[in-house]
Amino acid sequence: MPPETPRAPDAPAPAPDAFRPLTLHKVALGLIVVAVVIILIALASLLGHQRTEGRLSENLHVVFWYFDVGREYNLATWYNSGLWLVMGALAAAIAVARPALHRSWWLLAGVALFASVDEYLEVHERLDVPGDVLAQHLPVEIGFTWVLVGAPIALVVGALLLRLVLSLPRRATLGVLLGGALFLTGAVGIETINGRILVANDMVVDNAYIYSTMVEELLEMSGVAVALSALVSLIQYDAGRGVLRLDPAVQVGRVRAGASVP
Repeated sequence: MPPETPRAPDAPAPAPDAFRPLTLHKVALGLIVVAVVIILIALASLLGHQRTEGRLSENLHVVFWYFDVGREYNLATWYNSGLWLVMGALAAAIAVARPALHRSWWLLAGVALFASVDEYLEVHERLDVPGDVLAQHLPVEIGFTWVLVGAPIALVVGALLLRLVLSLPRRATLGVLLGGALFLTGAVGIETINGRILVANDMVVDNAYIYSTMVEELLEMSGVAVALSALVSLIQYDAGRGVLRLDPAVQVGRVRAGASVP
């Protein structure tokens, strides 16, 4: 009887470094490209509407309405709100895994989900009631008084989430910080400029205001896209086995200095 063929040893498990994070910049670039396309369609349809007459002008105005980033209940708002919704869902999914600082993950999820609703319904503009009271004590007139209340709230929320952001791997930390800076530049900085444009124009919307709003919304969408992509980069993928996992650094709460977070 011929000798038995020796059995091949079991294949070794893939090394831990077989996992690679999902690419942050590719995800962010793709999401930002969509935002740019929305802005360009809005701009082209607006210019076409203003430079044509009759049925063509009317049809172009309808297209502009669907893509106008300064309106609610349209495709542009749906996309921006959707970015926040995905971020909130992803943060909640990470929180369910009970990583370090899981309460902060739940806070991030709640903030993102509220922002998704706010983006669609513009709840934040209701802050103009206390904002009007504060604006009476300012030496200059501003168009959107909700900023006077919204900006401090944003700072408080940012402070509460700072420990979580700094505990992430470096690429994710930088991504979230960059995304937050872009978003606040648009949501607070350019929004304030937009208010001044309206005041200077007796609260009449003109092309300058519309163009400035496009810049504002592009910065906001880009900021959310970058921050969302930073969270996506916390998901690691093993191409050999087709397996996903959460970055172990998030599980143990590694801070930038290398210490563990309890």
